[in-house]
Amino acid sequence: MSNPVVAATPPDAAPPQAAPPDDRCPRCGGGFHCGVADAAPCPCRTIRLDAATQAALRQRYSGCLCQRCLADLSRAGPGATAPLL
Repeated sequence: MSNPVVAATPPDAAPPQAAPPDDRCPRCGGGFHCGVADAAPCPCRTIRLDAATQAALRQRYSGCLCQRCLADLSRAGPGATAPLL
């Protein structure tokens, strides 16, 4: 019986870096990285929005919103799309 080979990370290897903020949220204006095209699932996929909120967002904004805004809208409840003040 042989032992499996496990690749070790060299001690001088840099830790994985978060992607730079290359997008701008149309709701708050903050920079963020949209991960929809990344190999790993985008973190926004974990945020649940009701159908009415999703429809209103599609009409109001073109493009993705940052994770913070999506989380705020999720907590606000059905139909929430109010802009940040």
